[in-house]
Amino acid sequence: MKKYFVSILIFVSAFLILPAQEDIRVDRIDFNSLRDDWIQMEIELSCEGNSAEEARDKDYVEKIKVKAYLGYTRDASARSFDYYTSEIEILIMEKGDDNNVYFYLPGLIVERDQLKTDPDFYYVEVSVNGDAQKPQKAAMSSNIPNLDILNSFISKAESEGMDNEHVLMPYYLVSGIDLGRVSQLPAVLRRDVRN
Repeated sequence: MKKYFVSILIFVSAFLILPAQEDIRVDRIDFNSLRDDWIQMEIELSCEGNSAEEARDKDYVEKIKVKAYLGYTRDASARSFDYYTSEIEILIMEKGDDNNVYFYLPGLIVERDQLKTDPDFYYVEVSVNGDAQKPQKAAMSSNIPNLDILNSFISKAESEGMDNEHVLMPYYLVSGIDLGRVSQLPAVLRRDVRN
């Protein structure tokens, strides 16, 4: 009986530590330096299908928000950072789709603040129908080793990033520059900045 109980306990424990299947998976994040010091953030996504009970069709995921959080060290001794956030809403993805979304930091901001191409901290939050998915390892920088640090980073980016609101731009708001390599764009709900 004891052996049977231990076997069940091991099985249940193994099941609990398996990662939850997310509808939209962040496969990779890449930062690229472009002409005139612009920085491009490329986020590769894949669609695993719709897990919602009330889904209209299990092969389609709708209302996907992809929010980028960036943190660059401003003063290491004072532990102060410049934060940038931006969001894109994808209308729909089909199971098996691989799509990319892009965000850009203007070259003059990069030059003024002497920003490196790769931020010190970054995180990409994905939500479907208003519900945030669980954080994915591929969606965050290696400088974010646990959920406590991630939550602290998000909180600071939200509260201290107001000075840089709308500086990190989705690709559809950028004009007059070479956007670099851009491919596999999804259908997005365009949201222009309003004053």
